[in-house]
Amino acid sequence: MKSTAFSRFKQLPRSSLLADFLSRHDDPLRSGFITRLDRSPVAVKRVTFIKALALNVAILLFVLCVAMLSFIHDFNFMGTLPLRTKFVVWAIQSTVIASAIIILLRSTTIPFFFGECRLRIMYGFRPSEVIIRKPPAPTSTLNNNDRKSHSTEDQCMEQYWRTAIRAINPKFLYSNTSAILSLEYWTVEYSAVFDALRSISAGEIDEESLEFSIWKQNSEGVWTVCELWRMHEIMTDQQEVAVFKTFLAQSGKDGLLAIWEDMISHSSSSEITERSTSPKSYQAMVDQFAREGLDYETVWSQVSEKAWPS
Repeated sequence: MKSTAFSRFKQLPRSSLLADFLSRHDDPLRSGFITRLDRSPVAVKRVTFIKALALNVAILLFVLCVAMLSFIHDFNFMGTLPLRTKFVVWAIQSTVIASAIIILLRSTTIPFFFGECRLRIMYGFRPSEVIIRKPPAPTSTLNNNDRKSHSTEDQCMEQYWRTAIRAINPKFLYSNTSAILSLEYWTVEYSAVFDALRSISAGEIDEESLEFSIWKQNSEGVWTVCELWRMHEIMTDQQEVAVFKTFLAQSGKDGLLAIWEDMISHSSSSEITERSTSPKSYQAMVDQFAREGLDYETVWSQVSEKAWPS
């Protein structure tokens, strides 16, 4: 990647294997992707999957019941209507119901059983898992004009980060019934995930390159990445610990706070610790939160919104 020093916005060389991978799966509208490595505990992943399985089985049974009642029962109980009128009414009603069922299944049961279940059968539950999804429609392109509309890169970064962190909220991933009717409901880009896992196994791309980021392609085919995992560089480690301290104490996570402060004390002897631009320190803290059953980005979002409401 090439970038200006310390910039969180970078461009991929056209010849890179990662750019080729992203281009293979981007749509004609150049929607781009949000990527993230899910390091939540394996036990949490299993529970989420079981809840999602139960929800999708319930959806499938409900759809079957509605189909049977609509396509068979209603036709036989339309009273004494003429056969032609009865058939027309039945056909219109069945078409409407069938369309609604198809829309529902395309966004829930079909991707779950043919995507998520196939992924679990082939790869099981792993400590670190690749998540790839399309960004929400309002997400703008990552170009210079967009960044110039903000007074600082930090402000631009925060806008993208808040959009993306909500977009990958696990509550909208097959496990929240009310989310199905929401515009923010989302599914994983499974074809891209399977290809990513193959490419990682073949050594074509590094798993770390798919850390929490937004990827966009411009009209010239050049990919730009906004490294959202570096959002936390806007404050020092000590400032972040101070913001988290109340939350962790109220959650009974005093041990996690002590581990965090110990990690910081060994990272630098200076009074104010500057955030590292390497993903290693970020991954280490994400792993610590995961061991405590917490998602680092989700917690960071909740705490930062209270500290600096938008």
